[in-house]
Amino acid sequence: MFHLQSLISASLLAAVASAAPALEQRQSTATQVVRLSSIENVAVRPNGIILATNMNSNNLYAVDPVAKTSSTALQVTGASGLSGIGEYAPDLFAIIGGKGIYKVDFTSTPPKSSLIKTITEANNLNGLAVLDNSTVLVADAGKGSVYRFDVNTGTYSEALKDPTMAPSGGIPFGIDGIKVKDGVLWYTNIFRNSFHKVSIDAATAKATGSVTTLWTNLMGDDLCFGPNGKIYLATNGRNSLVEVDPAAATKSTNVATVQGSTSCAFGRTEKDKNVAYVGAGQGIFAVTIKI
Repeated sequence: MFHLQSLISASLLAAVASAAPALEQRQSTATQVVRLSSIENVAVRPNGIILATNMNSNNLYAVDPVAKTSSTALQVTGASGLSGIGEYAPDLFAIIGGKGIYKVDFTSTPPKSSLIKTITEANNLNGLAVLDNSTVLVADAGKGSVYRFDVNTGTYSEALKDPTMAPSGGIPFGIDGIKVKDGVLWYTNIFRNSFHKVSIDAATAKATGSVTTLWTNLMGDDLCFGPNGKIYLATNGRNSLVEVDPAAATKSTNVATVQGSTSCAFGRTEKDKNVAYVGAGQGIFAVTIKI
């Protein structure tokens, strides 16, 4: 999601922070991998290279976490900015660019991008989760709903809509980060300071049960799953990365301080599989998680 510091007042941020519960503290040191402005979302390729998006640019950035260098992997033609990203097949990524869903193919040299389909009725697409190797789920923060999107055909339909996903406040932005694991959709609603889960059908992505609200007093942006099965949430204006055990998801542990944290993804090599790479306002940071 966008960076709150540029959109809302410091007093509002302070109020949000003061409304949050006391968290268990288990601080790790966050180290800056590269400096890049306003990172929106991150993903990691099979070869360990981090991909990073920015809502104000169609550049898809490639970050080498070992060399600590960044470059433009490619420009996504037709998009003015990029947000959610997910790998649906080996080195094939779906990425949101405005109202369009794009395919980014790293199996070719050089990599290439192409528009799959525009969701014309969308309001504000942001979060993206992989459902299977041909389907992604896309969160519409402006409408408070989730689309099921076939990356091979471009066919899409609204799969989920719930009051917990609805936008609120002066900035019409609701459901934000989304991820699917073991038949459960986990999602945040950033301006409601809430975190939720719902069981979904593996094929249709329709809800198969009621929404469970896990908390309503801690800001959450995007999220990722770690190799230990825990969930990690970037808290944007709360400037942290928190850890959640899915079995006790009403409790969270603050594991690192990262200013303006928006997103996270874990390393994919043997050396960094326990490292959470966090997208943030000033670049990408690495947080080593004690497994």
